[in-house]
Amino acid sequence: MSGKLEVLFTNGKYVLDSAHVNYSFGGLHAVFQKAFSDFNIKNRNIKNVLILGFGSGSVASILQNEYGKKVEMVGVEKDEAVIALAKKYFSLDKYKNLTLHCEDAFEFVQNCKEKHDLVVMDVFIDRDVPENFSAAAFISKSGNLLSDNGILFYNLVIHNEKVRDKGAKLFKQMNELIGKTDWLRINVNQTENWIFISDKTKKP
Repeated sequence: MSGKLEVLFTNGKYVLDSAHVNYSFGGLHAVFQKAFSDFNIKNRNIKNVLILGFGSGSVASILQNEYGKKVEMVGVEKDEAVIALAKKYFSLDKYKNLTLHCEDAFEFVQNCKEKHDLVVMDVFIDRDVPENFSAAAFISKSGNLLSDNGILFYNLVIHNEKVRDKGAKLFKQMNELIGKTDWLRINVNQTENWIFISDKTKKP
């Protein structure tokens, strides 16, 4: 599970933090705002979305509230405490057409049969992505969940050299197992995020 969690009211809104990083509506929200903007998600034809590591709904909020998209959303969040806080402070019921699963995202992906126009991989325990989410089997299966015009965003927080090396290997794997992948570096609040983006509409 996520360990220590805090809900803070800052700059007129609630944010959800773990011990070392923002989980929702703080720095992480800004990271996805930047990544989605760079890849023109606002104007992309997206009908269904899979959010692995739903948190308290940052990605869903960008899509529905900021972009005005009417999409079917499936959220997967393993931590019951995160879901409880999301319901209490972040008004989960405001998201139209959201199906939220309290389930391990790795297992969910292995069993999922549906294709999605947008997949967001944002699974963390504090600031680390669990090891099984960088395994070849998971990467390959994630790519298989994309529709013919689908796009995948995979988020990493870079906080030491080990994670930096892991990210470089992950980038290579995604190019090999999914297809043409872009590498976006975003720094927000002294936190470095690497976002890897696999877009099925781009040719190798």
